Amino acid sequence: MLLKTENLKKYFLKKEIVKAVDGVDLFIKKNSIVALVGESGCGKSTLAKLILGFYRPTEGKIFFGNIEITDLKNEKVIRNNIQIVFQNPYNSLDPYKTIFTSMWEARSKVERLKKEEAKKLFKEYLAKVGIKEDILFRFPRQLSGGQIQRVCISRALLRNPRLLILDEPTSFLDVTTALKILDLLKELKEKFSLSYLFISHSLKLVKMIADYVFVMFKGKIVEAGSVQEIFFNPFHPYTKLLLEAANYKLKRVISSKKEEEEGCVFKERCPFRKDECRLPPLKKVNDEHFYYCIL
Repeated sequence: MLLKTENLKKYFLKKEIVKAVDGVDLFIKKNSIVALVGESGCGKSTLAKLILGFYRPTEGKIFFGNIEITDLKNEKVIRNNIQIVFQNPYNSLDPYKTIFTSMWEARSKVERLKKEEAKKLFKEYLAKVGIKEDILFRFPRQLSGGQIQRVCISRALLRNPRLLILDEPTSFLDVTTALKILDLLKELKEKFSLSYLFISHSLKLVKMIADYVFVMFKGKIVEAGSVQEIFFNPFHPYTKLLLEAANYKLKRVISSKKEEEEGCVFKERCPFRKDECRLPPLKKVNDEHFYYCIL
């Protein structure tokens, strides 16, 4: 196993306690593409930031291989092995720095290079993502969204990571460019023996790229399985509604705060809600497909 989390939690105290990530067990196998799907605000990005060490968990553990990386106990392991590509490429690069400088800053954390050595290396990495070397001394504002995202991917690869977290990497791109980026990611996965955590709310994109899918709702994983199982044999009501979202209206049912704390996180919106809904049991469809529901 390349990465796994155990009962991972992140609570924020605002006017009340917000359970952004609430007891998540997630795993990523070597050379696989794992998708994390769910509507906006369900905790996907918070989970990514926990894995990257941007947040410290309220509870739970994170392992990279056999090394625990919770609470930045092994920060070097994170920095050398896990990188992220954010959803907005325009916010990922300093607008006042050239592409060369942004790549230099990323690579300098691994090793010191002379300028000519760096230029040669950066040109090679830009070529790997389909970018011509003549953009090296341009500024981000002089590039298209697709070009900037390719630069961001190239910069992430400079540290030779084993896991790339892709947080909505195509959401700011037009459809044609987004599909090209997906094809590029597939190529790079094979070329560099990478694993991906692909975070998205677009099931269409997930179906095109993922091997395995975790479905998240209100900070919890409600179902997980291979991409074929999730798309063609879903069990949890929320997964089914995600797949039917274009023509299915969610049933709104008001429940008390006590009920929400004791019961299934989805029951307030579930069209199949029953009075006996409480903490949903783990049910296994097979060795790789599981869900949490009384149905």
